[in-house]
Formats: sequence, C-alpha cells, structure tokens
Amino acid sequence: MGHAKSPVDELVDGIDAIGTILDENLPQLKSRLDDLTTRQADFALKLNEFHATSKRLDDEYTGMQKTLATIDIRVEEILAAIGAVSRRLDQLQKTVIELTLQTERGGHDSELADTVKGLEDRLRRLEGSPRQTG
Repeated sequence: MGHAKSPVDELVDGIDAIGTILDENLPQLKSRLDDLTTRQADFALKLNEFHATSKRLDDEYTGMQKTLATIDIRVEEILAAIGAVSRRLDQLQKTVIELTLQTERGGHDSELADTVKGLEDRLRRLEGSPRQTG
C-alpha cells in the first residue's frame, strides 16, 4: 500500500501552499494597495477641487441671474421712457403741424397784432413827445 496522506496533512499542505502564494504575492499586493491609497488621496483632492469649482460656478450663475433680472428691469424702464418721449414727440409734431397750417391759412392772432400795434404807437409817441423835467 502506498503511503497516503492523512486529511490533516493535506490541509497543512494546502495552508502551506496558500502561505507560499501569499508570501510571493504580498509585495505586489502591498504595492497595489499603496498605489490605491495614493490614487484615493489624489481623487479626494480632485473631488474637493471640483466641489469648490462647482460652488464658484453656482455663485457666478446666481450672480448672472440677478444681473439679467436687473437688465430686464432697466430695459423695461428704458422702453417706458422711449414710449413717453415718443408720445411727447407726437404731441409736439401735432402742435407744429397745427401752427404751420394756421400760418399758411393766414390765421394771425389778432389780439397779439393789436397789442404789438399799440406798443408801436406808444413808442412813437414817446419818441416824438418833448421831455418833461420833474
């Protein structure tokens, strides 16, 4: 009969084989774990930088929204002012047209003409009259 190993011997041999595999691969496993630790630290740093950048972008976006709202309000104010100026110009244009038409028709203001004539007459009288000493 051949020399058969007992189950305990086979178990010990298996554990020795696992130990040998671990001993051979332990430096490589340690190197990979160190590499993963370094990568994790880099990743955490980059994630923090990304978070800070994201926060700045959010703040800038909020600022831009406020600026756009202010611009919208200013544009509405400008449009209202332009509308008011346009209405005033329309009124002025109507007045100028009415005065032009009145002048073309010969419609003079008789009261104004009478007042001017009266002032001219008084001026002539004053210029022609002798001075009175007081």
